[in-house]
Amino acid sequence: MKRVKASDDEALADLLEHLRSDEAQVEAPAHVRSAVLAAWDAANRGSLPRRSGEAAKAGVWRGAAALAAGVVLAVALTRLGGELQVGIAPAPAPQASSATLHLVGEPIAEGEAVRVVRMSMAPAMLASLGVRSTAGDLVESVDVDVIVGEDGVARAIRVGM
Repeated sequence: MKRVKASDDEALADLLEHLRSDEAQVEAPAHVRSAVLAAWDAANRGSLPRRSGEAAKAGVWRGAAALAAGVVLAVALTRLGGELQVGIAPAPAPQASSATLHLVGEPIAEGEAVRVVRMSMAPAMLASLGVRSTAGDLVESVDVDVIVGEDGVARAIRVGM
C-alpha cells in the first residue's frame, strides 16, 4: 500500500477540477436527451396508480368523513372554551388598603421636622407595643411606617392592614 502525500492530494484535486471544467462545456445532443426522457417515461408509466370508479368513491367518502370530523372537533372545542370561561371567575377587585395609625408619643409640634421610616417588625413585637395586626402570627414580619420626631422618638406607628 502506497502512502498518500499532500502533493498527491493537490494533484488529484487539480485533475478533478480540469475534468469538471471540461465536462461543463459538453452538452448532450437533443436526440439523446429526448431518447433518455422517452425511455424514462416508458419505464415509469405504470408506476402512477390510476383511480378506478370504486377507488374514487372511497376517496370522496374519506374526504367527507374528514370534513365531518373537523366540524365536530371545532364545535366541541368552541363549547369547551365557553365552559372554561364560565368556570374561571374574574379576580376580585382590589380593595383599598386600610391602615391604622397609633399615636405612641407626644403630639407632633407645629413646624417640627419629622421622618417617616418603613420597617418590618415581628407580630409579637407589635403586640408588646399594644398594637395588633390582622395578620396575627401567620406571617414572619409586618411592614410598619414609623413617624420619628426631631429628637428620635417615635411619634406614631402606621400598620398596614
